[in-house]
Amino acid sequence: MNIIYRVLSTDTDFLAAALARSQVSVWYRESPDPIGHLMDYGGVVEGYTPESIKINGARFVRNRFEYRAYIK
Repeated sequence: MNIIYRVLSTDTDFLAAALARSQVSVWYRESPDPIGHLMDYGGVVEGYTPESIKINGARFVRNRFEYRAYIK
């Protein structure tokens, strides 16, 4: 079974995920690592600023992680 996701990066991406109440997970990726490492199973986007993303009550540094919204 393949899991389909979209990587969120722009304010529009985060707004759409928040409005759709999409499940968003947080991943750490090094440049040569094609998959990355799951840092947090996450949840729904509750807010975002240019510096951070708030997911399920926790704040994450925006430019340090990759955010993946799962498509149903």
